[in-house]
Amino acid sequence: MRHPAIKGAAGLLAALIAVVSLSGCSAANKGGNTTCGQYRSMNSTQQTNVVKKMLSDEGQSTSNGNITLIKFSVAAFCATLGSDSDPISKING
Repeated sequence: MRHPAIKGAAGLLAALIAVVSLSGCSAANKGGNTTCGQYRSMNSTQQTNVVKKMLSDEGQSTSNGNITLIKFSVAAFCATLGSDSDPISKING
């Protein structure tokens, strides 16, 4: 009789993990307030989403070309002048 209860608990746990993971992903996108340390730890898709949000928040074009240019600029800034605690929006001034 314990087997069905364990199976049900495992399903509930899996659903809870999925919900927490999804909400964590959307909450993590702070756009230009993302720090260089956070940005460097992201995969390419996450970096694209952060840059896209930063551009959108600033009223700039979110075209693929502009996103690619800004991703390159952020990577260069964070690798040279920026520290782990600097927001990526610092590339704008």
